[in-house]
Amino acid sequence: MSLNSQKILGIRVTTSSKQSILEYIKKYLALGVENRAPGREKLGKSFVIVTPNPEQIVLAQTNLAFRDIFNRADVALPDGVGVSLAAKFLGIKYHGAGVMKDIERIPGVEFMEDLVQLAADRGYTIGLIGGKQGLAVRALECLQARYPRLEGWAFEPGQVSLGNLGDLSDLGEKIRKTNTRFVFVGLGAPKQEYFIERLVREMSLRSGLPEKQSRRDRHVPQSGTRDDHKAVIFMSVGGAFDMISGSIQRAPVFIRSVGMEWLWRLFQEPWRWRRQLALLKFVFLVFREKIRTR
Repeated sequence: MSLNSQKILGIRVTTSSKQSILEYIKKYLALGVENRAPGREKLGKSFVIVTPNPEQIVLAQTNLAFRDIFNRADVALPDGVGVSLAAKFLGIKYHGAGVMKDIERIPGVEFMEDLVQLAADRGYTIGLIGGKQGLAVRALECLQARYPRLEGWAFEPGQVSLGNLGDLSDLGEKIRKTNTRFVFVGLGAPKQEYFIERLVREMSLRSGLPEKQSRRDRHVPQSGTRDDHKAVIFMSVGGAFDMISGSIQRAPVFIRSVGMEWLWRLFQEPWRWRRQLALLKFVFLVFREKIRTR
């Protein structure tokens, strides 16, 4: 089983359905430390999920390091409605049930909740990293109230900048010692993506593993037993902690259905208006790409 992807403005976006991605992750957790030399299978391997939206795709046009992080990710969820609309406008589709379908939007917060439910059902430990003033702790408490069997921990790294991500060796050790299988990082883009990249590298070096191979060449194996391989799923989640904890009210379903959730959040956080200017540039880039590929 493999996942499909297409590039939108140079950024690789996973085009498989949400259910297909979840099934892929379940197999990866159960079986998935492949391409490993004999005797090294139990050292573990990371699996990275990013959530590109129009603002981030615009940033990746000029920030090549950020683009590389996105394009190396195992899964790049089409989080923003603008991404799915751009794919439709550019004629990008995916094969589903034997027919061509439009790419579905997969909100990051909803996918995170799906993974948390999976963790609760299977007894996996989760870790929440990010937030301020106890936000990660409150989000974890809300999740544990919803899923009483959920085991997890929360960590706030304090002031984090692109030039100073801090020493992550202790954090990597915490993930290993607690046998954490899901790590959700909510520091905002692009800090959270750089943070995950650095944390994954730190954990790989501590485990004596070589630098990560290209994830595009991975294949989930078809045999093995669950928990033989301690794979860790890392996911950048942006403002998901705010929504889960209730600090920010998520838009009603009908507003989400018409793709206006971004406007709902803008009303709650007016300071974000400057960031929304990237939407205009995204639209321009999509139209330019359409003309270029005619």
